[in-house]
Amino acid sequence: MDALLSSQNSLIIKLKEECCSLGVQLEELTESSRAELEKLSLEKLQLQESVRKLRGRCEEMEEQCVQHGTLHQRMKHRLQQLDEHCQTSAQQVMELLSRQNQLMQERHILTEEMHNRLTQVPATARPEPSF
Repeated sequence: MDALLSSQNSLIIKLKEECCSLGVQLEELTESSRAELEKLSLEKLQLQESVRKLRGRCEEMEEQCVQHGTLHQRMKHRLQQLDEHCQTSAQQVMELLSRQNQLMQERHILTEEMHNRLTQVPATARPEPSF
């Protein structure tokens, strides 16, 4: 019986020691888990703040994109207007140059005609040129 009691006491001591060891391990794991959980919670808050800022920035950039698109369309329309005006002006210049050329040809013809008539009129009947 003493041997049985001694055996049981020995077993109880070993179980207590193991229980204490497991308790210490459990405390260490609990503390480690808490620290990791705090770290992850802080990281989560930082990531949420980062997401919030990035969403705001994304919204700003989307708005700028819309504004740039609108500005691009206005500039494209204005460029078309300027191109049309330029083409119209070029056409008018071409017409004016053509008219000028026609008038120069008529002037040349008239000058030749006048010269021919002056050479046909006798020298005595010619009026003196007044330059």
